[in-house]
Amino acid sequence: MKRLFFPNRTVCAGLVLSGLFAFSSSSAVNNEVNDNNKVVAAAPANNAQIVGTWELTNKGSYAIVRNPRTRKEYKVGFMIDRYDDYKFLPVDFRTGESVDLRLLVGHDDDDLDDELHRFDFYRDGTMSVIEREDNGRWKRDDDMGVYGFRRDGFFMKIDGKMRKQLQIRFLNNNEFELTQTKFNDSDLRRVVVKKVMRYVRVTRK
Repeated sequence: MKRLFFPNRTVCAGLVLSGLFAFSSSSAVNNEVNDNNKVVAAAPANNAQIVGTWELTNKGSYAIVRNPRTRKEYKVGFMIDRYDDYKFLPVDFRTGESVDLRLLVGHDDDDLDDELHRFDFYRDGTMSVIEREDNGRWKRDDDMGVYGFRRDGFFMKIDGKMRKQLQIRFLNNNEFELTQTKFNDSDLRRVVVKKVMRYVRVTRK
């Protein structure tokens, strides 16, 4: 199974960011984050609101990354690499140019764990992940997961492992934002402050 939205390689759903070219220091300064990055409380929600199929989109999705040496923070957007597993490549919001995470924040890998995928949420609280194949087709993963809403936010349990520290900033009939601020992977914890992933509705159940 491909890597998707969570940092553990064995888990579905993760953010994959791949840097291709050097990111100039002048552009980096322009993307420096000046606001606070506090976690937004989960929007009031229930299973009925989110039932259906949702697709991760690069429009409105972004990550806040931090250089552990300088402590400077930067906001990077994404574009979809249709030639490499539909990974999300980091880009400069202002110029649209590719970002080299190694130069910007000293991240040894060329990604931050995510690629194009879909979530299918069912009324009984179960869910599945649908992956975008290299040939462009969608394939449903055989392993089912569960999801739900709690006082401290939104959770998904995939491959038998609970993914906590998730917040839904907003949820309406057509889209929602899923925010992650805690990461199990030590490399991600070192450089990623926050990931905000925008999902758009594909179908209703």
